Amino acid sequence: MSGRCSLRPFGRFFFKPLWFYLLSPLFRKVFKIKAYGSEVLESKEPLIIAPNHRSYIDPPLIASLSPEPLVFLAKKELFEGKLKNWLFRNMNSIPVDRSKADFNALNEAVGRLKEGCKVCIFPEGRRAPQRGFLKPKPGIGYLVAKTQVPVVPVYIHNSTEILSSDNKHFRIPKREVIVIFGKPIEFGYVEDSPRGYKKVANLVMEEIKELSKKVKEYL
Repeated sequence: MSGRCSLRPFGRFFFKPLWFYLLSPLFRKVFKIKAYGSEVLESKEPLIIAPNHRSYIDPPLIASLSPEPLVFLAKKELFEGKLKNWLFRNMNSIPVDRSKADFNALNEAVGRLKEGCKVCIFPEGRRAPQRGFLKPKPGIGYLVAKTQVPVVPVYIHNSTEILSSDNKHFRIPKREVIVIFGKPIEFGYVEDSPRGYKKVANLVMEEIKELSKKVKEYL
């Protein structure tokens, strides 16, 4: 692990200053985002960030809490068209074909982790029902097996009040959006097989569910 996550020129000289010094603080204030345990993102070491996923707003929400750019795995449909492909690529995103086990995308994420980046992957693989969870996909286990990088479980509460699955318009939430970061999970050796990947994914998902039980402490 090199400890240095490279950015493309657009991200380094334009997007990073604009997002982190202007848009991020505004984003957090307008949408009433309260984070707990987010200091884990200040680590200089690579991490796998693993939040639950219920709203389209979740990726920028997590990004707004990090002092450095994160690498996101995102559905390939977001990259369709030359302009969108250029934009998302320059924002450190990796396109994922969700119709199959996309090892090209996963291996690109492995490379970014070994480079020293922090990679954000939603274990469920897609948006879950408003108040529920989906069975996790094994992709996060693949990343752990190939890199032994710690996983930070994250629970996002109430982001659907900003942007729900049946509403394409942003709303100012009536209640705070709570984001709880758990402690990094050190897996050590993981069986490099589908069984090993699923075991990691299930464990991470259980940790996210445990974090969800703590929301009442912060309301």
